[in-house]
Amino acid sequence: MKLWQRRAIGILTLGGGSVGFAAALSLILTRSNPIEWPFCIGFIAIYTCGIWCGVQLLEGKPGAERSAVKYWLIQIPAFGSPLFGYFLSSGFHTTVSLQVFPLKLNANFLLGSTFNYSLMQTGSPWFVGVNLFAIAITWWLVRKATQTGP
Repeated sequence: MKLWQRRAIGILTLGGGSVGFAAALSLILTRSNPIEWPFCIGFIAIYTCGIWCGVQLLEGKPGAERSAVKYWLIQIPAFGSPLFGYFLSSGFHTTVSLQVFPLKLNANFLLGSTFNYSLMQTGSPWFVGVNLFAIAITWWLVRKATQTGP
């Protein structure tokens, strides 16, 4: 991987993880319902992993691409239902989703980190989506990781 590519992805991963960590930490500090705390702690753990992956990429550690692939993979799905919903992005996202009942196609993009979860929200629509940016970064990192070897 070229140095500028490693730096660009490393900064995006580290910066996105840091912003997401701060957002999740501030959210957990404002929640009074203990049922929400495990979700916030889970997102804090994911963003902490992103910070670690970003540092590994910037330092040029062997296998950093493979670790970053896992971090970007968990950012690909977006889904929601009246029972449970999940969305996570770090640094940037371009997400396309299909909502059912009523049938709608949605698109969204954001420079920054965000996450969303829902549990037992009876009025929530059913939808499924993908983060196209995370797919592109994952694909690119997999290519780079297989070119350089273990």
